[in-house]
Formats: sequence, C-alpha cells, structure tokens
Amino acid sequence: MPAPRWTPQRLDPLGGVTAQAFAWAFGLGALGTAVVVSATGWAGYQAGWLIAALLALVAAVGVTLRSSAPRLAPFSIGSVIALHLLGLAAVVLEAIARTDTSSGPGWSPAALALLVMVTASFRPATEILVASAASGVVVAVILSLTAADPVASRIESAAVGAVPVLSAGAGAAAFSLVLVRRLLAWRDETARSRRAETLRMRAEAREDLRLHRLGVVEHDIQPFLLGVLRSGGVDAVMTEEARRLAGELRVLLAEHRDEVWLSDLVRTFVDPDRLAARMDETQRAAVEALCTALADRAPQATLQRRGARATLALSWGSGRGALGPELLAMTRHVFPGARITPAAGRIEVDFAAEG
Repeated sequence: MPAPRWTPQRLDPLGGVTAQAFAWAFGLGALGTAVVVSATGWAGYQAGWLIAALLALVAAVGVTLRSSAPRLAPFSIGSVIALHLLGLAAVVLEAIARTDTSSGPGWSPAALALLVMVTASFRPATEILVASAASGVVVAVILSLTAADPVASRIESAAVGAVPVLSAGAGAAAFSLVLVRRLLAWRDETARSRRAETLRMRAEAREDLRLHRLGVVEHDIQPFLLGVLRSGGVDAVMTEEARRLAGELRVLLAEHRDEVWLSDLVRTFVDPDRLAARMDETQRAAVEALCTALADRAPQATLQRRGARATLALSWGSGRGALGPELLAMTRHVFPGARITPAAGRIEVDFAAEG
C-alpha cells in the first residue's frame, strides 16, 4: 500500500479533535468581521449583492466547520476546494455589491484568509500553499478589475486584498510543514523505544513462562504421577490433587494460546496465520477498546498477511453501541493510515507482521 500524504491530522488525530475549536474560532471570526464591516459600511453596498456575498461566506464557514468535525475525518481535498471557491464567490459578490471602492478591499479577503488558516491543522503544506496562492491571484485580479480607474489605485487594491490570503496561506503551510516533521520524528523515536521495550518484555515473559512450566512439571505433576504408580490406585486425596493440577494445566494452556486473544472479543474470528499475536500492547489495547464499544453489534475480525505487513479488517452490524470521536482518533493515532468508514460498519488497520 502506498504511504499516505502526511498531514497533522493523520499523524495526530487527537490534535485534530482539539483543532476543531480553532476552526470554530476562525469561522466565527470570519463571520463577525463580515457582519461588522457590512453594518458599518452599509451605505456603500447594494443590499442584494451584499446579502449574496454574506451567504457565500456562511456556506464557506459551514464547509470548514463540517469538514473539521472528528466524525468526518480526515479533512478532504474536496473540502479545501469548496472552501476556496465559496470564499472567492464571496469576494466577487462583495466586489459587485460595493458602490464605493475607495475605502479598501472590504471584508471578504480577510474572511477568506481566516478560513485558510484553519487548514493548517488538517492539510499538507504544499497543498495549502498552492491553493492559497491561486486564491490570492484570483482575489488580486477581481479587486483590480473593480477598483477605481487610476492604475495606482488598481494595484494598491489588488495588493491590499491579496496579501492577507497569501500571508495566511504561507503561515498555514509553514505551520503544517513544521508540525508534520516534528510528529514524524516523535513517532519514529517512540516506535523504536516501543519496539525495543516490547522485545525485552516478550523475552522476559517467555523465560518466566518456561520456568513456570518446568516448575509445575517437576514439583507437582511428576511427583503426583509417581505416587499414583507406586500406590496402584487413586484415593480421594489423589482425586482432589488431580483436580488442582488440571486447573494449573488449563492456566498454562491459556497462556500458551496468546495468539488467539482476539477471538474472545468478536463474534467471528479469521486468523489462519496467527497474526493477532504480532500486535504490540498498544495496538491490542486499541483493538480491544474498539471491540468492547461494538460488543452488541456482532463484530467480526479478519486478519491477512500482506508481505511484511498484516491487515486487520473489523466489521460490525446494527445494534447498540457506537464509536465516539475520541476512540476513532485514538485508532488513527495507534494505526497511522487507518481506513475508517463508520457508516459502512468497517475499519481496516495495518501493522507489522514480522518481529
């Protein structure tokens, strides 16, 4: 599977949940700016076109807020395109609505710039830069065409209108780039530490289990069997001892069946290559949390090997129980690139099948 294009939201889904608060702040800021400027300069606008511009901005803010919702993650390229197109529509409509172009470019470029800043937490830097540059050019053209006749006035109007959009785009792209680099470095470092700790704990657990098995055989089972052979029969005391030893054996067998830990959590379990045992403790905890939340919806788990990687497909039917945004964010954090479609009742995650 090709590596996904890294974004802050993909690398830090919990941060994406927090970033929705900023999306609301910037969205409301854009609407507040438009309302205040429109109200104070009402005499310089044609009411019909101004209302249309405000509605376009409301639509742009609506797209931004809906796309930043954790349940609809990730924030898609289609949402970015819609955001910019609706923002540019507001610029065009406000430019048409203005009867006095000598007082500056109006509220629409600043409102679009605020919405562009929201994308810093959700989209890759290159995409943000390209989209904001294109919108900045369009804003400059629109405002230069609708400005007063002198060339200097047209240039000034285009520059004043385009600079907020271009600056916001550059800042958002820089933020996204730096955050992605830091998150990748942090993830690599924690992955190395977790891998080393997992190997150490597995080695210790195997050795402890081996010694425990040997102890049970040497100190309990072997003497008991020798006693049965010597006595030539089984009395009540030996029967009780046999029950105790059988219980210990059951515990040992349960510990030995580590590779099927997931089978008790789902209705249907398919794992012919015993890949579930390859998950580390963090991955197991995330899958257990998912299965627990879906316990009343007959979850089904299928594991398949794909080269050095393995894929877990978790599906479920109708019923009580749902996956909250925090649980989905945790899943994306533990399994980068997780393919989550709650509406279809399916989650697919990848993990290392070797080592």
